[in-house]
Amino acid sequence: MKPVIPTRIGDLKNNDLVQGCFLVSQKLLLWTREGKPYLKLTLMDSTGQIEAILWENADLEASHLAQGDVVAIKGMVGEYQRERRIKLNYIALVPEDEVHKENFLPTSPRDQEEMRKELHHVIRTIRNPYLKRLLKSIFHDPSLWEAFRKAPAGKSLHHSYIGGLLEHTLSLARLCSLALQNYAFLDHDLVLSGVLLHDLGKAWELSSDVSFEYTDEGQLLGHILLGIEVIERKIAGIPEFPKELAMLVKHMVASHHGETEFGSPKQPMILEALFLHKLDDLDAKLWGVHAFIQRHPGEKSRWTPYHRIHERYFYISAYLGHSRGEKEKARQASEEDVEEGSDPDLFERERST
Repeated sequence: MKPVIPTRIGDLKNNDLVQGCFLVSQKLLLWTREGKPYLKLTLMDSTGQIEAILWENADLEASHLAQGDVVAIKGMVGEYQRERRIKLNYIALVPEDEVHKENFLPTSPRDQEEMRKELHHVIRTIRNPYLKRLLKSIFHDPSLWEAFRKAPAGKSLHHSYIGGLLEHTLSLARLCSLALQNYAFLDHDLVLSGVLLHDLGKAWELSSDVSFEYTDEGQLLGHILLGIEVIERKIAGIPEFPKELAMLVKHMVASHHGETEFGSPKQPMILEALFLHKLDDLDAKLWGVHAFIQRHPGEKSRWTPYHRIHERYFYISAYLGHSRGEKEKARQASEEDVEEGSDPDLFERERST
């Protein structure tokens, strides 16, 4: 029998015995067809999340637990419909004063300071003085920056962890910068400004605490409207900001989901907005499916479980996995994400000229 050791969710494999503390991100008390109650939990730590099922005394234990609690558990990892989950044989509430819940939340693998410097570098590439001033007024605002840097990019589909919004924004900025080299007829400054601002409202649409639930603002207004409100407020403080430019910036944000059925108030009606929408969709889907495959490493099958959003299974190739791993090592060894130099920090007081 395998030894029982505290472990991380990201390391769990089938038939592992589990003992440790995890945060409850979702709780459901359900019943079988025969009327037997069972407790279905989603447990999380900084490495991921997993479903857990308790059969014994489910209704009693459910009355003691709530979403956001930290619990100590014992159980075994099994597989149901090709998804790993824990069958619980013990669960107990951990007192709040004995835990720091933020330690259980997933966080971007990228360093926050590194990402902050990269964001400042992108802003320094903007030549249009009005757009540069707009971006500085937003990302220089301490309260806006604090909310933006901590926010997830999504609840579950992609970059769903602390710092995920900033990571996704920078990933899209790099992608757009490369693709812009092929389209000289596009306004580079408008595109990159749209990139940095397109998901700005997610800083208030999603909470950056347990399970990244939608806030009241997020449910009632959505991140597109929330972002445009901030942009309008900041533009109002910039003297002589061109009216048409303001309209184009807001259109970039309003249309980045592409179609009304996907939450866009408007379809892209300028080339720059169409460009942003397509690459944003590409970046979100690739990172989302990549994370899905990483959660299902193909222990017994070359295929992932069914992906409900993309409505398909994904093939797990040993050849491609090895190839990607080698390429990533080579990239990390040779690439510098942020240029080091004498450029001033965005948050430093600018010298008057």
